Amino acid sequence: MSEAIDAGVEIGEHQTPQAQAAGDSAELSSATNNSLIRAHGLAALVTLLLAVTFGIIASLQFIWPEFAGSLPSWGRLRFAHTQGIMLGWLGNAFLAFLYLAVPVLSGRPVTSDRLGWLIFGLWNFAVMLPGWFLVLSGVSQPLEWAEFPLMVDLVMVAGLALAAVQFLPGFFRDGFENLYVSSWYIIGALVFSLMSFPMGNIVPEFVPGAAGAAFSGLWIHDAVGLFVTPLALAILYYVIPASTGRPVFSHFLSMLGFWGLFFLYPLNGTHHYILSVIPMATQTTAILASFMLGLVVIVVVSNLVLSQRGAGWLPRDPALRFASMSVVFYLIVSLQGSMQADMGFSQTIHFTDYVIGHSHLAMLGFATFASIAGLLHAWQKMSDAPYHAAAINWAYWLTTVGITVMVIDLTLAGLVQGEMWQEGAPWLDAVRASEPYWLIRSISAIPITIGFGLLLYGLTKGPRGAGAQDFAAARTTIQTPQQDESKHLHSNPAKALRMSYIVASVAGVTFFIFSVSLLGLLPQSTLDAQAEQLAPVASLSLTASEQRGRQIYAKEGCAYCHTQQIRFTAADIERFGAATLAWEDEMDTPHMLGTRRIGPDLSRAANTRSDQWHLAHLYAPRSVVPKSIMPSYPEYFNGSPLEPRQEALDLLAYLNTLGRSRELAWPEGEAAMRTAAGDDEWTLMSLDAGELNAHPGRTRPRGEAAPALTRQTVNESGLRLWRQNCEGCHGEEGTGDGPAAPWLQPPPINLTQHQYRSDLLADILWNGVYGSS
Repeated sequence: MSEAIDAGVEIGEHQTPQAQAAGDSAELSSATNNSLIRAHGLAALVTLLLAVTFGIIASLQFIWPEFAGSLPSWGRLRFAHTQGIMLGWLGNAFLAFLYLAVPVLSGRPVTSDRLGWLIFGLWNFAVMLPGWFLVLSGVSQPLEWAEFPLMVDLVMVAGLALAAVQFLPGFFRDGFENLYVSSWYIIGALVFSLMSFPMGNIVPEFVPGAAGAAFSGLWIHDAVGLFVTPLALAILYYVIPASTGRPVFSHFLSMLGFWGLFFLYPLNGTHHYILSVIPMATQTTAILASFMLGLVVIVVVSNLVLSQRGAGWLPRDPALRFASMSVVFYLIVSLQGSMQADMGFSQTIHFTDYVIGHSHLAMLGFATFASIAGLLHAWQKMSDAPYHAAAINWAYWLTTVGITVMVIDLTLAGLVQGEMWQEGAPWLDAVRASEPYWLIRSISAIPITIGFGLLLYGLTKGPRGAGAQDFAAARTTIQTPQQDESKHLHSNPAKALRMSYIVASVAGVTFFIFSVSLLGLLPQSTLDAQAEQLAPVASLSLTASEQRGRQIYAKEGCAYCHTQQIRFTAADIERFGAATLAWEDEMDTPHMLGTRRIGPDLSRAANTRSDQWHLAHLYAPRSVVPKSIMPSYPEYFNGSPLEPRQEALDLLAYLNTLGRSRELAWPEGEAAMRTAAGDDEWTLMSLDAGELNAHPGRTRPRGEAAPALTRQTVNESGLRLWRQNCEGCHGEEGTGDGPAAPWLQPPPINLTQHQYRSDLLADILWNGVYGSS
């Protein structure tokens, strides 16, 4: 463990008596700790490559929907992708770093080597592998960043608890005042993750509808803010001083950033549901907290950048280079998150690829680069570890370029999508406009994947001990500190902050409980009261078939493409109908409000299409909607939409329940709800919508089409509209022989045998044909 002690000296800022005396006790577990570092590090890289593979396959299906059609569906692959990145890659990488850092920072070995191997086994063979197998087999939860099923969640809670037992005791033995900032981030991550994980992964299974979404929203943000971000920052605050040989610029700023993070992050969660039915007071709290968190991040980033003084714009040490880029990504993604919380901006970019670009920058940019920095530094400290400097250097450039291109591309795609949605453009026009961006996104994954492969190669091949030589050579390129900079350094901040640590620790836990109450329990109480006040006297519960269909909808990840929440925005109401009220999803457990729209919202899907159309659409989506990118589900049929299996009928039954209760209560129930609503402006906004269901033929009044259509010559625009919307049923030449024609009743008309008056044709185009698809 002499290497670890050297690293402890390099931390410099807050050298503790424990670190100076750690040699004897730490050496007892030196070999095993190195083995655990290797085990978790290699498991991290292997799961990273697998998770990225799942993501690439899913991304290619945006361009070629039938690509890899024999594999599990798009939704299942996405489940495996997100959980693989967070728990498989980042979780293992963080654990590998902890085995290096905790003995140095605490001055004591971890609790038990045997416990370490138990945690390794649980994390990888009782969480990751079974979790992946189950979600790919159709056993999952339709919850963002919480897709592994409940049985795996319980094992994960045990894993987090054991990790706390493994790494925390050494920090508590000599008081908080002697802890370096990385220690605080490690303690915070392990304690608060153990508290927040059940809240987002287990609670929504028992709290229905939007109230469950409030808890789910907390986890969506806390997974990043209380698990990923603290451990990534712990790495940065460790690697940067260790690589530069300089103390961190300001211990005071580091602690200010730490407590700002843990006080404000738990309050951010509801900004994932802005302008939803969740109470506006809760949304406003999340928005304000998001803006304040942006200021805290500026403090943290400033401290980290100033701590790299003398290392140059492009550090020679690859670990420091990855850490430096992680800091840049952290600043961008955090300010981007604060912008997204703005209510006006959220109306445009929410549900779009802009948010997907943001999440990739957080997880594959900031957190991934920090994790790589931690792994590289750990490999540099192991004298017998393989290390290929050239491969690692190439990995840096390939991943940096790839992730930068991907994030810029998704950001632009989201802005285009949001603008088109706001303008009321046809849905398929936005899909068509997104195709070039989706292609670039998939292409940008090539250098990323090659870079990750080279990283694995660089840490498994090459001369043993070359990392230590590379580290030593890099240190010679860093300028020595100037004397006049010493006034910025805090050699013993504990004297000024001694009592504040204990006070802040108690306040932090108290504030976490407060945030859960404010953003979880209070919305649940308010939504329950609204539902009781506004709901019709009796709502239909789901039949056994409809319940089975809901489970299919959930396991296939349909909620990851189609939301079930019409937001309180003019664009949503005009496109889909009246905004969703609290009582409409009061029986949905877990909720399926959704956070992304690749396809349109389905809140009012009940009976908007004929059964035959739905079955044809499930069997072969492009037969009825030629430009659709929806996955096909032929496994739910016996070779034809005319021969659906029970699963297809169950899913159809469930789709015909979406919006049914609100529609059955219309219009009489709307009047009763208006009386009960009083002066609630948001409820009245929903009730005052011009149409409950904007789909033709439902509760939307018949439109007033132009009395006559002037005859036009055939042009490219008309041909494009025909191909996008009509030829799936009516055929390429309008002869009624489109791919879906044999499956539809009544069959599509042969338009070449009929002539229509201009006013009748206008009415058909405007209002549809009753009883047809």
